[in-house]
Amino acid sequence: MTPEERRAFGSRLAAERAARGLTQRVLAARVCAALPDAQRPDLATVEGYVKRWEAGRAGIGARYRRALADALGVEPGGLFGGRPGPPRRETDEERRRLLACLGLLGVDVGVAEEPLEPIRQALAEAIPGGPRDRLIADWEEVAFEYGHAFLTAPPGALLPDLAHDLVRVQRTIRVVDDAGTRRGLCGPAGKLAALVAMTAATLGHARQARDWWKTARHTADAFADRDLRVWVRGYESMSALYAGRPLALVLRLADEAIAIAGPSSGAAVLEAMAARAQALALLGRTGDATGTVHAMEERFGRLPRATADERLSTGAWPETALRHTAAFTYTCVRDAARAERAQADALRLYPGGMERQRAQIELLRATCLVQAGDVATGVAHASRAVGSLSPSQRTATVTRGARMVLDAVPETRRERSCVRELRELASPEACGRTEG
Repeated sequence: MTPEERRAFGSRLAAERAARGLTQRVLAARVCAALPDAQRPDLATVEGYVKRWEAGRAGIGARYRRALADALGVEPGGLFGGRPGPPRRETDEERRRLLACLGLLGVDVGVAEEPLEPIRQALAEAIPGGPRDRLIADWEEVAFEYGHAFLTAPPGALLPDLAHDLVRVQRTIRVVDDAGTRRGLCGPAGKLAALVAMTAATLGHARQARDWWKTARHTADAFADRDLRVWVRGYESMSALYAGRPLALVLRLADEAIAIAGPSSGAAVLEAMAARAQALALLGRTGDATGTVHAMEERFGRLPRATADERLSTGAWPETALRHTAAFTYTCVRDAARAERAQADALRLYPGGMERQRAQIELLRATCLVQAGDVATGVAHASRAVGSLSPSQRTATVTRGARMVLDAVPETRRERSCVRELRELASPEACGRTEG
């Protein structure tokens, strides 16, 4: 690199880092994680590299180029080649592979490649102004509708449609030449990727969900919108909590979202705070958990009203979510009076169509009954809550609630017939899915 190239690259790197809300140390940690073990220096050394790169005082070697691009979630060509060029076009082999994947998910490939689509596209092109100005808004509308559908639709039925539209938006990003439009499309694409991650998690597919969350994070970072970046990380932390991933990881993801949000009073950060409160409650840190709930209540009071079906909007967070968080937190810390009030409030606010969410609250009620010593009543209540759902609606979040009830049963009473029946009712086999 010439001195001029080093300075230009340093300015570009600093801007990319700032757009993602990263400190130089956090970026260095990401670079370290992307390097092979045998080539990984300590964090302080890499942080020094980052500082020198941004100051334009040093060039960057080949082995760090890929690691730095991975750390920022961009292609190396775009980061090191000056202005990014148009995206690589889809090859015939890639097209066949994507269609095969859609076929495995149950999407009618004939419909996916329907003959009417070119006619529709031609009409859109003929409209004065062309379709480009409306592309981003159209895809935002698609993502918004999926956010609503996720709350009530069986996840197994939702996943094929989500995958189909993700293929479509990916193709759209590839064929658009304007870099600003491509970046703008990363907003709805990032939300759709997050919804795929959530859906995979509710189906018990933990490994696939982890990979999709990484992709959702990188896509949201490419969009460079603070609220979306916070939203994705907040819901990833909640998904990690319900998937039973390490609580330290849940807190790290939640804290990263909260740090990106900063002092903003927006709604996007509340899901991360909710995950933090629940993780702290599970860790037995009662004061910290209840303090987080109180902070959420104070922040929630400054937000405009939202309906229950706006839970997955980046700009809204409904009272049902707040009461659900309080119900979980107070149940875990065994504050029975507050838990029962929050459970009653949540059930009063949840509409009847949100069957899974209502069942989760009923399972928290059952947990409180068992904690109070009424094992038979609590377990029977839990069995009714799970049994009221069709197998397609007995998601991983529901079965995790059932496991909370079972974990609260004293060990000496876990072989009772009613306890065994609940265990079988909430098993992956009874729910028509596999864990993994």
